[in-house]
Formats: sequence, C-alpha cells, structure tokens
Amino acid sequence: MLTRTYQSLASLSLGLWLMGGVMVLLAVGSFGGEEAAALNAMPLSVWLTRAPLAASWWLWGTLALLTLLTINTILCSIEAIRLRLGKSTLPALVAPQLMHLGFLLIVLAHLLSATGGAKEAMQVYQGSSIGFPDGSTLHVGPISVATGPMGMPTDYRAQVRAVTGSRVEEGTVSPNHPFFHGGFGVYLKHAEEYPFPVAVMEIHREPGAGWALAGALLFTAGNGMLLALRRERR
Repeated sequence: MLTRTYQSLASLSLGLWLMGGVMVLLAVGSFGGEEAAALNAMPLSVWLTRAPLAASWWLWGTLALLTLLTINTILCSIEAIRLRLGKSTLPALVAPQLMHLGFLLIVLAHLLSATGGAKEAMQVYQGSSIGFPDGSTLHVGPISVATGPMGMPTDYRAQVRAVTGSRVEEGTVSPNHPFFHGGFGVYLKHAEEYPFPVAVMEIHREPGAGWALAGALLFTAGNGMLLALRRERR
C-alpha cells in the first residue's frame, strides 16, 4: 500500500494532471469578479481569511493541488537521482533537478510573500511623511507632473528622503522606478500638481522576491541545459 502510494505520488503523469488542474482553477478564478479582484490589493493570506468560501474556493483548490505538486516534484527528483545516478551524464542528471529546484524556490517565494508580505496604498502630500515598522521615516519632497500639448499628464515623479537614525537616503520615485527602503518598495501610482501637489503611493513588502528570482534563474538554467542536450542528441 505504501509503495503504491509512493509510486503514484512520484509519477510524472500525476504531475502533469496536477499542473493541468492548477491552470483550470486559475482560469476559473480569473472570472471571480470584484471579490477576487480585491486579491490584488492585499497579501494572499489576508484575502483568504476575509473572502467567503464561495469566492475563494478556487484558490483553496489551487493551494491543495500545488501542495501535491510540490510533493510530487520532490519525489520525482529523488527517484530520478536514484535511478539515473551513474547511468547518465552529469548534465543530463542535473538539468531536470535544476528546473525542479527552481520551481520549489518559486513556490517558497510565493509562500513567504503570502504570509509575510504587505501592501498598502495611500495618498501623500508634498512635505508629508510615512512611518515604517523599524522606526524610520520617509519624507515626501517636491511632487512634479509633466503634461503634453493636450494638457494630459505624460510623466510624474516625487522626491523622497528616508531617515533612519542618522542615516539618510534620497531618491526619486516615478512609474516603473520604485524606491526601496528597509525591505519595502515605494511605488508612485499617480500624482497631481493642482490645486496642490498630491500623489498616490503604494508600499509593498515582498519577502519572497529574492527567492523567486533565484528560482527563475535556476529554472531557466536547467531548461537551457536540457534544450542543449536534446540538440546535441539530434
């Protein structure tokens, strides 16, 4: 019984079915309406505790399938190493495991961000300040908006200054150019100069960002090695 269960959990076919199930559930969840859209405004763990089951069932199902897929990935790697060690070349043995490890790191990254992440949008004024959990303060300096010939905004930015004790960091926040401080990212979403300078900023904390980057690099490296090996065999 235990052997059969182990073989089922370690099978490639189970992994393919689980990936298909995840994609179906995520596709269904994309039509979740306003309640599902709120997921973009808060960490995953917070949304799951607040959303009714009728709106979050697809995500609970996705998490269950991802848990099984994680177990399947680990067991597949163990079996591949056990069966191929000494029977295949080192690159052929390592490449799939790099992809598996990359996937596991990406799952870990999402778990860390889901449980320890933070996201908050706020309206700030020129000269106002934002306090951080570590006691540091972000001071908002001049807010500027560039307009085109038709009077529509084409660019906006804000000068910021982070003060932590005697340490001072200065920078500029603009769309797609956030300011990072103490593990938090400060993003400028909108700004206006009239009747007085005001901006909308989002404060993000993504503790899994580094793990996600590492996982993506490992997955890409493993995939590249696998493609190179297949090209050589041809």
